[in-house]
Amino acid sequence: MGVTRQIVATFRVPEGQHLYSEPVPDGLVAAAIELDDNDGILSYELLAPLTTPLTLSGSGDTLAVYEGDVVLRLPIAQNARNMQKHDGGRFVTISGQVRWQACDDVECFLPESMPFSFRVEAGFPVLGDMGPGVGRVPAMNGAQHFQRLIDRRAGTEPPAEDSR
Repeated sequence: MGVTRQIVATFRVPEGQHLYSEPVPDGLVAAAIELDDNDGILSYELLAPLTTPLTLSGSGDTLAVYEGDVVLRLPIAQNARNMQKHDGGRFVTISGQVRWQACDDVECFLPESMPFSFRVEAGFPVLGDMGPGVGRVPAMNGAQHFQRLIDRRAGTEPPAEDSR
């Protein structure tokens, strides 16, 4: 339901360095966008560029890495929960962190993270109007349709008009 947006993290990885993609062994941190718990935000699968395989000389493990300019995108949508009303509008706060660990052929640097928090205007869920209410979604005559279904089931539906 609602409007789908994307949280975007852009990395400029220096030549000779790389970032890891999931999965990674214990002790390493994959590049990721992580959301704080918020039952008003639904997240989808992370969209990421193609990776290159890299075999670690010490362990022989082959890991997927990103090199160069890397753009991660996390599609999210709101579900009409946890909205705040302010100045005549409805808003939702989205927070979390971007995590990564840069490495080169010799060593891995300390893992890093950058927290984020921003407030965006909340979209309205895309639902039919099933009765009285206020919203930006156009009425779909849901109440009338529902009444016709009830009448049909009860056998009290008026005869259909001739459409000739």
